[in-house]
Amino acid sequence: MKARNILLSILGTLIVPIYLTSCGEDRWPAYAAETATDRWIDDSMRVWYYWNEEMPPSKEVNYFLEPFKFFSSILSKKDGKNSVPYSTIDSLVNVTRSIPYTDKSYGFQFTIDRVEDNDTAYYAHILYVAQNSPASAINMERGDWIMDMNGEPITKKNFAALYGSGAMKLTVGYYDVPGDTIIAYKVPREIAAARAVNDNPVFYKNVYERAGKRIGYLVYNHFSAGITDNSNEYNNDLRSASQYFASNQINDFVLDLRYNNGGLLSCAELMCALLAPADKLGQELGFLEFNTRFNPRQVPFNLDANLIQNGANLNLNTLYVITSDQTASASEMVINCLKPFMQKVVLIGSTTEGKNVGSRAFSSPELMITMSPIICMIYNSKSESDYDKGFKPDYAINENSNLAQFLPFGDPNELLLSTALGIIDGSIELDKKETRSLKVTTIANSIEKRASHAVRIK
Repeated sequence: MKARNILLSILGTLIVPIYLTSCGEDRWPAYAAETATDRWIDDSMRVWYYWNEEMPPSKEVNYFLEPFKFFSSILSKKDGKNSVPYSTIDSLVNVTRSIPYTDKSYGFQFTIDRVEDNDTAYYAHILYVAQNSPASAINMERGDWIMDMNGEPITKKNFAALYGSGAMKLTVGYYDVPGDTIIAYKVPREIAAARAVNDNPVFYKNVYERAGKRIGYLVYNHFSAGITDNSNEYNNDLRSASQYFASNQINDFVLDLRYNNGGLLSCAELMCALLAPADKLGQELGFLEFNTRFNPRQVPFNLDANLIQNGANLNLNTLYVITSDQTASASEMVINCLKPFMQKVVLIGSTTEGKNVGSRAFSSPELMITMSPIICMIYNSKSESDYDKGFKPDYAINENSNLAQFLPFGDPNELLLSTALGIIDGSIELDKKETRSLKVTTIANSIEKRASHAVRIK
């Protein structure tokens, strides 16, 4: 079996029977029904979990715990950050496909921000709006502020309604540059009830001409192959985008991953094949390291030219990547795995998440439960995986540092894009001080919620 086939078979969602045969210890046969879910979790984790050797011995665990508590009780302290594990568990009823929160959504991603020193009321800042969504139908766009819902202020207790609920009236505002404040538009907007939304990750593309250079720009928001788990619309759109850039004969390229917190390994492989130097195609891109039960423990993946299909390899020697603290996992894998093949990978924005591991989904229809434990660590071709604290940017800029430049994607004056263009054409003033604007403190980010149901390498 070829390495790529091994990868695809390992990384698919696995439907696991209630019991495995070799791991769990049935110490209470009279309570088989009561302990079935916990024993299924325990058995699966002892086979697949990357840190399985750090799990407590079977004779010391309590199989009568509520399943979510049981799952937490057997996780390694190395799993996740800030006491929040990367491994997840949920009811099978709540998980529908590999891009969560698009089956019931208003079609916008947002942050919940406290403005200035107001500790009780919050605003939702719109990061981007999906096409043909309830939000796009009322002309919401990146940079808008939702100031209240149905006449009620946004609070920590009620903001979750913005992830997707019924029709509501929204007071929408904008940042007023001269006044350095947020002002409401005169007429509230009626947004329709949340519904299924097609959040195409190939969100925006353009080519800019600067100082005799042709610069390609792509906003890519998550590593997903298609609308469903078994389709490839998004991958084909990515291939079409690469043809667009190739036909425009670009000299430089800016990949905007600021809101991309992961997705499928296969999509990340495709991205690398499209961007890498042409003479590197066919070489080993990196490998996945599994726990010590696996033989082989390390499984390689390559810069596979066959993935390109009707796309185009852009043959880049330098890559400019826009990042944020939401840039994670598969996004970081692309950065890490392309570095050995590029003359330069230049990062612009904020330090990335630092997630150098991958997960896989396991589901039990009988028990109505699904979990996505971490099963591997991701390395590049130089055996490097030392970005657990994130990649620090070469040019550190917080996109909220100047709200006057928090503009729609593609606007050449948008803060991070304008910085990238200035670096490429040599016009950027490296010693220029940041322009300060209205102070905002983010307390929640919908991008984080989008990643909470990992189902593949994420």
